[in-house]
Amino acid sequence: MQVAAHELVVMIAIAIATGILAQVIAHKARLPSIVVLLVMGILVGPDVLGWIETRAFGRGLEALVAIAVALILFEGGLQLHYVDLAAVGRTVRNLVTMGAVVTVAGATVAAHYVTGFPWPLALLFGAIVSVTGPTVINPLLDRVRIQKRLDTVLRGEGIVIDPIGAIFAVVVLELVVTSDASIWSGLRDFVMRMGLGAAIGLAGGWVLGRILSMRQLLADDIENLVVLAWVLGLFAISEHLAGESGLAAVVIAGMTVRREAIPRQHQLRRFKGELSVLFISILFILLSAHLPLATIAAVGWSGVMTVLLLMWVVRPLNVLISTWGTDLTWRERLFTMWICPRGVVAISISSFIAILLESGSPELVGARLGPEDGQALMALVFLTIAITVVVQGLTAEPIARLLGVSAKSSRYVVVVGANALGGTLAGLLRDHGWEPLLLDANPANIGRARRLGLPAMVGNVLDRSALDEAKLEDAGVVVAVTANQEVNFLACQLALNEYHVPEVHPVLIDRDRGPRGPLVEEIGGNVAFAEETDVTRWNHDLTDRRASVQSAVIESAGSGCSISQLGDSDILPLVVVRDGGALVCHVELRCGAGDTVFALVRAGAEDRFRARLRSETPSLSESRA
Repeated sequence: MQVAAHELVVMIAIAIATGILAQVIAHKARLPSIVVLLVMGILVGPDVLGWIETRAFGRGLEALVAIAVALILFEGGLQLHYVDLAAVGRTVRNLVTMGAVVTVAGATVAAHYVTGFPWPLALLFGAIVSVTGPTVINPLLDRVRIQKRLDTVLRGEGIVIDPIGAIFAVVVLELVVTSDASIWSGLRDFVMRMGLGAAIGLAGGWVLGRILSMRQLLADDIENLVVLAWVLGLFAISEHLAGESGLAAVVIAGMTVRREAIPRQHQLRRFKGELSVLFISILFILLSAHLPLATIAAVGWSGVMTVLLLMWVVRPLNVLISTWGTDLTWRERLFTMWICPRGVVAISISSFIAILLESGSPELVGARLGPEDGQALMALVFLTIAITVVVQGLTAEPIARLLGVSAKSSRYVVVVGANALGGTLAGLLRDHGWEPLLLDANPANIGRARRLGLPAMVGNVLDRSALDEAKLEDAGVVVAVTANQEVNFLACQLALNEYHVPEVHPVLIDRDRGPRGPLVEEIGGNVAFAEETDVTRWNHDLTDRRASVQSAVIESAGSGCSISQLGDSDILPLVVVRDGGALVCHVELRCGAGDTVFALVRAGAEDRFRARLRSETPSLSESRA
């Protein structure tokens, strides 16, 4: 179908404008953006208003989808924090390996016996719908706001499974159409493409991180554009060497750059996030306008039953097997079973396969696959996307509340200052059920915290984009422990006034200057640890191992005391564990019988610390320097 250049320009402009309008409507109506995008795409497509005819783009649509998906997956990799992912690595690994096998097998059987697809076509469908993808998972989780660990599991699965599913689908197609191909050759081809993409992504991401770390090398106004060009270059190189390996390259590159403690990293992630929103908007408009409604209707109720089996039988079985023996709670498992929408990658792969099937090559004819099979495959994949996105998008938030896995139920604490003191506090809170995040503008501090296995992010606490990146609105507590008293106060004031964090605790270094205790109480906070804390000295003592974490249990009701009474120049109370939960120490907190107090204690003051608590329990000593 040949059209004039200006008509293509008009259609692209309509797609952009309609996509952004859909995002605005979704935000105002508090609806999942993907649902609105699907409806708007069908509305401007050939079956309703006819403003967009995607067949006029020819192979250009395939190229646009490939580039957009590459950038979206890179941005998804940037969102995955290595330490967060490592904490749930076993679960994510199982979901993208054993879980993917379960999904492929279950979807293949359902498509064959329910929809009536021949086995080769059913297997292609199973491979395609094994992907979830950040194009649908990320917008959904950005709106629903669930607990941090569960959020990492779902984002990690969606981002990692996309290149695996895409490469697997292409390998399956080659096995189907090549008579002399074997399963072992297909497996070898799959591993080769994944390995090549991972190697290119790892090397390219590391080099990019080194470039971005050189502050004087790139001007601020072109830095993001250099990253954009670099990512597209990695994608193109990997695709040239092995088809579909580019997706693995950009995901690994994004994760590698995220792991590097580079300056202005939050600005880079924000820029890539805005690009992702733009491309997701355009792609869903174009792809939902791409398939005639008559083709979807031809799949009929058997197609709907196949999708429901995929959602309510195959997915729960996938999660049940993948999370067996992990530390996910049954509530988290149920929510993971419910959430598995399909997105742009699935429809783009099916479009690619449909185009090949329309070519009528002898190999495809020999495999008894023709153009009508390609249209049926696209129709069932699109139906899968539409049903999973609409049903799960509309129900995710109430189900998260019902299961108690929403962010409001989480124990998320932001520690401002990734120095030795901040790292020690974060480690204690993590050991007692909290999900900590260390925030610091110094990349060296962030690198040190990450080496200790603590989640940490480079960012200026007075920069609101950094606070947005840290999801401060989800935090239950903010503790500011930098060596700058004014920064501690301002950070807590921002957390209270702008992000409505329930508890804020700034460290005060000198009561006689700067923000004082009464002013902190006036804004609704409490001074952390003690009335005065010499942050610099404690950092040095922790680093030089002249101080360690000591704990003792208060055994009798009469031995209770306030935190301000417990601390002195050699004892700094950090955390009180009460009824299985951990509380950050502050000057107004009182200890009681049964409480366990964790404090920093300088060498030689251990006996005084235990005597002050009047506890006979032996101390548990640990250094977190």
